[in-house]
Amino acid sequence: MRLLEMRMNAKARLCVSRLLAACGVLAPCQAIAQQSQPPAFKPDRTAEDYSYLNDRNKRASALDRIKFVPVAHEGDVYASFGGEIRERAETIDRPSFGVGGREADSYMLQRILLHADVHLESGLRVFGQLGAEKAFGKQLLSPPDEDHLDVQQLFVEVKPRPQLAIRLGRQEMAFNTSQRFVSFRDGTNVRQNFDGARVTLTLGRLKLDGFAVRPVRLRRGIFDDAGNRQQAFGGVYGALGLDSRRSTTIDGYWMYLDRDAATFGGVSGEEHRHNLGLRSGGGVGKWDWDVEGLLQRGTFAGQGIRAWGFAADIGYTAPGHWRPRLGLRLDSGSGDRRASDSTLGTFNPLFPKGPYFNEANVTSFANLVALRPSVRVQPGRILSLEAATQWKWKEARGDAVYLGPAAPLAGTRGGPRGIGQVSTIDATLQLGRHWNLRGYYLHHSAGEAIEAAGGHAIDFAMASAQFRF
Repeated sequence: MRLLEMRMNAKARLCVSRLLAACGVLAPCQAIAQQSQPPAFKPDRTAEDYSYLNDRNKRASALDRIKFVPVAHEGDVYASFGGEIRERAETIDRPSFGVGGREADSYMLQRILLHADVHLESGLRVFGQLGAEKAFGKQLLSPPDEDHLDVQQLFVEVKPRPQLAIRLGRQEMAFNTSQRFVSFRDGTNVRQNFDGARVTLTLGRLKLDGFAVRPVRLRRGIFDDAGNRQQAFGGVYGALGLDSRRSTTIDGYWMYLDRDAATFGGVSGEEHRHNLGLRSGGGVGKWDWDVEGLLQRGTFAGQGIRAWGFAADIGYTAPGHWRPRLGLRLDSGSGDRRASDSTLGTFNPLFPKGPYFNEANVTSFANLVALRPSVRVQPGRILSLEAATQWKWKEARGDAVYLGPAAPLAGTRGGPRGIGQVSTIDATLQLGRHWNLRGYYLHHSAGEAIEAAGGHAIDFAMASAQFRF
């Protein structure tokens, strides 16, 4: 009897499998499982290494053919091609909290990136990437919203030694996973890029980066972007890995930012800002952390600069099928307490990660104290859900409320400190290596400082689909 049941169950499973395959359900699942074997795409596409595909037996999909295209017979000289297409729909009922009469806006953002990575002999490499970004239906455009066609990256990299890399040209930069103050700015439609030089030296667990660049000034036309000659950015960043995988690090850095035409508190002038920072990030057991502090000194329009920024993100991942992570994050940046003195206290977040605080980009590190508890769960291997709330205040009552990245909101200088409470829900579905689907909702209440400026609460929603190859 048991043998008969086993045969019937086997036949039932076979029928179900054939039915799913006929309906086109089983094939995508098999493809996803097959595609999950190669390494995931990285936020920095220049850091991907496909030399292992020289072994044809390791190619898992048809797209792997363009990831490794040998030029020489030995496979030492090869090209790799890739890119992404992202469609992102956003809607917001009150941009800038409705201050200044801004009306509701709904629009579509499209980003297309294509790159070629050519590895030549003797450690020589050329990387080129084109970007085309469009904003459909958006009422008020900012530079990172639209760039019809331009060079996103184009650099030559030379490795005179395996541990030394010299990169010259247009490039993206980020030095740690949090990307608080130097980032790829992936959340916006146009990613952050720079023109200049970067030298990377790796000595065992120690990695040193030195760079001297200019941020790229974005224009909406075709091949009209150029390095911003009114800004200079440079410094040295060091990261010491505490384990062999460098998953836990202690970082230290010095960076400078020079701007010929900066504005703070209605005053314009030259800004020369030095930044000294320390960071520790990693995890032990079920705990993870990312803590960073930054001091800023320098001059602005004849005034001295005395500013600071601090962030601490601590999490605990509990055991279980859903792997819930309970997180608590504190973010703070100094404000200018007295506009009449000879010192500027407003923190400059440099080149921050746009959606670090939220996808609506209505929060800046400048003049901020923010506390954010969160919980993230993974109901399945491909699904991630996060719910969070955040309370926000001005650090200095006399300074303004700042929107991302560092734009003061009219009418908020002085007065109450309360900015409001933010509640978010974030859902991400990762379908194999190539597809990422995401839905996001935010409600931002209007605190006393916002209401005093004539502002109101914000509701924001976003849905995106991204294909990478």
